[in-house]
Amino acid sequence: MRCVTKLIVVFAAVVVGSLSGAVAAEHEVKVKCKWGSIGATLALPDEGADTAVLIVAGSGPTDRNGNSLPVATSYCYKLLSDGLVEQGYAVMRYDKRGIGASVVDVQMIPDVVFRDFVDDAVECVRYLYDEGFERVVVAGHSEGALIALDVVQRDECRVDGLVLLCGAGYPIDVILQRQLAAQLIPSHIGLMVSANNIIRRLKHGERVALEDVPTELVSLFHPSVQPFIISQMQYDPTLLAVQCEVPYFVVSGGHDIQVTVDNGEELARGEMCAGHVVFEKMTHVLKDCDTTDRMEQITTIYNNSWSPLSAGLVMSVADFIATI
Repeated sequence: MRCVTKLIVVFAAVVVGSLSGAVAAEHEVKVKCKWGSIGATLALPDEGADTAVLIVAGSGPTDRNGNSLPVATSYCYKLLSDGLVEQGYAVMRYDKRGIGASVVDVQMIPDVVFRDFVDDAVECVRYLYDEGFERVVVAGHSEGALIALDVVQRDECRVDGLVLLCGAGYPIDVILQRQLAAQLIPSHIGLMVSANNIIRRLKHGERVALEDVPTELVSLFHPSVQPFIISQMQYDPTLLAVQCEVPYFVVSGGHDIQVTVDNGEELARGEMCAGHVVFEKMTHVLKDCDTTDRMEQITTIYNNSWSPLSAGLVMSVADFIATI
């Protein structure tokens, strides 16, 4: 399928995918893997389902519900799951390695690289097929979109379709530079220069000593996370999208302060793209907000657990899945 021209979607403020009691069974599951077990929640509609959707979380300490305590408590993945269950699909969401119930030895964490997260997603896909589902669609959010794109490259893993929600269309080094520039320029030029230098060194596989990282940037570039960043920098999401051999659907938010709409346009270049939809006021947490001010979004919609997902989001994803 050739990708269609992107659609700018504006909907009235109606609740889609609300918590309306449509979930007949939502239970905890454990997915066994080499390092231990992945903690997950599997939700099923009353009538059962032959298609399952696997939700893959974004970057940082984001749990299966879409929360990154204490910064974000939007429950966006829980809401997405409930909405898709209402549309007749089973949904599994899981805690990434080292988050929530997916417990690992703390000594292992510094050795975790991006491929490990892809391996875990592959195990979750296999679990769903083993449970008897006929089709599995991977819905990756933010960093999870990149994970989803790499999952379909694995010869040992069958996937029937992808949903890329607010996914980056550029390698992570470019995304980091753009995000930091939005925060540091023009007030903190010196920090921006330091950040660019660190990113350049990491891109070439060189680790940066703690004493060479400005205090303000330690949380982002601490030596303990550098192996993961270095490994992730080797992935080009647009190239993976072009190489993708299964149908995929791209969703962007017009008010996303972390991953701008042009990223979705890059991802939509692949021959198997079934469409790119832009929700005009949608933020990175899949909910609408009237402002694009970073701090206002973080202090309001990022911590808003009762606000619904952007109207029309669930239906657009469900409609795509129905075409597979």
